Amino acid sequence: MLDGLDEENSIEEGGQATEKKRRLSMHQVKALEKNFDVGNKLEPERKVKLAEELGLQPRQVAIWFQNRRARWKTKMLEKDYAMLKANREKEPLWKYFS
Repeated sequence: MLDGLDEENSIEEGGQATEKKRRLSMHQVKALEKNFDVGNKLEPERKVKLAEELGLQPRQVAIWFQNRRARWKTKMLEKDYAMLKANREKEPLWKYFS
């Protein structure tokens, strides 16, 4: 482990090992998820405090939140689309042709 992160080798197409990919520990992910549930935007003070508590760089915390917001937004769009599709399927077709 390095700075609280698990390392995993990356392999290129040619089979050559490249730089190691660092992954967050389960503890770090759970703490980040818990903080995301509190609020999906990070104030600078909260970012620094969270980074110190988890042994991460503030930039890593900021990027994790940015990526998590993108996944959350995609999930919400999929949910909205499913609701719209279900509502549209309930409506009679003649409504659209008159």
